[in-house]
Amino acid sequence: MAGSVAFAIEAFKRIHPVEFERRFLSQGTRHDGRAPGQFRALSVAKGTISTAHGSSTVRLGNTTVVCGIKAEVCEPDVKTPDEGYLVTNVDLSPMCSARFRAGPPGESAQVASEHLARLFAGGVVDLRELCIESGQAAWVLSADIVCLRHDGNIIDAAVVALMAALEDLAVPAAAVESGVVSADRTKGRRLTLRRRLFPATFTLVDDTCVVADADDAEEQLATAAVLVVVDARGRLANVWKRGAGA
Repeated sequence: MAGSVAFAIEAFKRIHPVEFERRFLSQGTRHDGRAPGQFRALSVAKGTISTAHGSSTVRLGNTTVVCGIKAEVCEPDVKTPDEGYLVTNVDLSPMCSARFRAGPPGESAQVASEHLARLFAGGVVDLRELCIESGQAAWVLSADIVCLRHDGNIIDAAVVALMAALEDLAVPAAAVESGVVSADRTKGRRLTLRRRLFPATFTLVDDTCVVADADDAEEQLATAAVLVVVDARGRLANVWKRGAGA
């Protein structure tokens, strides 16, 4: 009997996904048992990639992302000779969800990468600390955020993962001698992070209910989402609305 009921519920969910969600939301709850304002469990592990200069693995419910940061020497921009770079890349492949396709980064990945860059470069990382020699050499931090399993709210997971990887980061000691950069990768220094960020995304589902930390099923019915980021002192760092819903 229990098996028949479970099969009927799963069939109803697949055939009428909107009505399935509506019935839960009308009762002030969600299909996974959470209250509308309740977030999923979050776990963070640092230093999970031995070959990276800084790394982390984050699980937000069933959403899992890994972030690895590599530091490489580059020539600074002539407009900012005393600054380095922070480059972010979010990878959403078919391995993490059937919603994504193989090939060049899709729109979701590109938008996420650009927003993370704007949020962290300058606001969290002091790019002047990445300068090796003014006008000659600087560090570029390449942060790759790879989604291993996508079950909604990839932005929050990516922000937490990048923040944790930056806290784990050790930039190699370097100097310029006769125009040549020498780096000692056995000695590293921590960056002075200007602020620590805490993200929270709220999603408007089916134009009827706002929920915190939407999972994949809820996101597929979303008409709008708002990312709110605050720092450790409770100051507002960023607000970003996506979608046309009000």
